[in-house]
Amino acid sequence: MVLGASALLGRTRALALAGLTLALAGYTAGAGHLWDGGLAADVTFLSAVLFPATLLVAWLALPLSRARGLLPAGLALVVLAVLFAVAQLDVLFNLAKLFALVALGFWFLSYFETVAWAALIAVIIPWVDAISVWRGPTEYVVSEQPGLFEHVSIAFRVPGEDSSANLGPPDILFFALFLAAAERFGLRLGWTWLAMTALLSATLVLTATTDVAGLPALPAICIGFLLPNVDRIWRALRRRGLAAVRIYGRIEATMLDLDADVLERTAGRIVLLTRERPPRDATVSFDAGAGDEGARGELTFADEAPVPVRVHELRGGAVVVPYDEASSLVFDVHPEQLAADDAKVERLKRERG
Repeated sequence: MVLGASALLGRTRALALAGLTLALAGYTAGAGHLWDGGLAADVTFLSAVLFPATLLVAWLALPLSRARGLLPAGLALVVLAVLFAVAQLDVLFNLAKLFALVALGFWFLSYFETVAWAALIAVIIPWVDAISVWRGPTEYVVSEQPGLFEHVSIAFRVPGEDSSANLGPPDILFFALFLAAAERFGLRLGWTWLAMTALLSATLVLTATTDVAGLPALPAICIGFLLPNVDRIWRALRRRGLAAVRIYGRIEATMLDLDADVLERTAGRIVLLTRERPPRDATVSFDAGAGDEGARGELTFADEAPVPVRVHELRGGAVVVPYDEASSLVFDVHPEQLAADDAKVERLKRERG
């Protein structure tokens, strides 16, 4: 499993994630022996350094959002966190919780078939979180059972003190989910991470400089997701939830009929994530600038042989049409079905044109 994760991350990203994890562990272990600069210095350090560094874990782990087995991996990390808690290994306990919530957030995204689902959740949950913090379960746990909240939340140690700022499990889970959603649905990934992180840090500053016992963090995360992407989300909603790319056609009498979202797009190359469960990575390579017949190219799923395709690049996405170079379909598929397939391709092109 470690080798598979390393392959998905790539050498540079895997080393960066490992180094960051060690740095966070070292800081958390030694935070009590560092400087004690007072409230202003502590808030500045937490909001400008520690929060972004910790949330960078989700960014570096982002390629794992396309991995299989995220739910069992997340649950295994939860079990590991419990074992660390029993052994009183607080630093490892905190890190295991962090990675477990990131993995579960990535897994949760697999149930979001379109960006509309992510946008809907981002609109609803701030209100639920605000009610919970001020008059609901969160308010009760924080005020009446503070030990329980500190046990399940992610701790950000204050330098020179034994105290910490804390983010609840849903905050980390939805941060990871929305970050992965920004990548999967072709939104502004960098700006999304930056906006969510900055607004979380601003929430910390407000909490520390006002008399309130605590402020809900999910509104900051949701606004940070929506604000940089409102135009792209609106365009996606106007397309009625259509995937950016549709793969539709026959190859050797086998039908491919898949929706896919764009992960990366350059001239002559599109990296896709299908909307199957679990989703699959795919790459389309083609000669850009073809006419009405579409550009010739190849569609390659992970660990599978390339499939010849014609690629129709359109204003609202692309239609990728597998075809049989040997023309064996005329013997294996009824001519009326082939005509119906051609008609559907034209309709798919009009939808994205």
